[in-house]
Amino acid sequence: MEGFEGKAVLVTGGFVGSAVAEAFLKSGANIAFVYGNPNRLPILSEKFTSYHNAFLPIRADLSDFAQAKHSVETANEKFGGVDILMNALGGWLGGKKLHEHSPSDLSKMLSMDAIPTFNIMSAVLPVMMERRSGKVINFISTQIFGSGAQNAIYSASKSAVLAFTKAAAEEYKSYGISAYAIAPSTIDTESNRKAMPKADSSRWVGIEEIVDAVLYLCRTGRSSSGTIIKFLTK
Repeated sequence: MEGFEGKAVLVTGGFVGSAVAEAFLKSGANIAFVYGNPNRLPILSEKFTSYHNAFLPIRADLSDFAQAKHSVETANEKFGGVDILMNALGGWLGGKKLHEHSPSDLSKMLSMDAIPTFNIMSAVLPVMMERRSGKVINFISTQIFGSGAQNAIYSASKSAVLAFTKAAAEEYKSYGISAYAIAPSTIDTESNRKAMPKADSSRWVGIEEIVDAVLYLCRTGRSSSGTIIKFLTK
């Protein structure tokens, strides 16, 4: 795989982030991987040990703007810039009617998706503006295009991420920056299989499809900025 030699990619997110990071590394890119749980470092180190200086793990709580900014500064210092932000962070709170959620549920949900996305975008966009180029890929969900039933606060948080993406696509196009959103339904992961053992996982979205979509968007021109790619269950 070729096409990203020397590019600096800032990656967030667990299973999806790791899969995309590996694909970029195989293509010659440099990866700054932001993680929150300290228990992930040994896993990341083992998985990416063969890439040596091309892989930089950065521990940060992206719900805190100062830490998000420090993550971007660390990646910028190490790799001389940030060409791509691949932002797959997030979490889920749902399964309740709207009135059954507490205000703290909403705050927790926003701190998993919307706030970290705002913070990392706010930190990385000035770096891209200075370079007059960049790609931002955020992950949302097909839930926001449906009724939102039993997923009110999750859909609200992911809708905010989409709003940030659409705004960035318009506001920064004169700087050569493009922004995109990927909206998967249920992704075929080990954790999802354990959480839903009776579900038909053959209908879920394969991680290879998502990786291919990310690489495709990073190879497209500026005219595609604002694109939303949806992955539906089969």
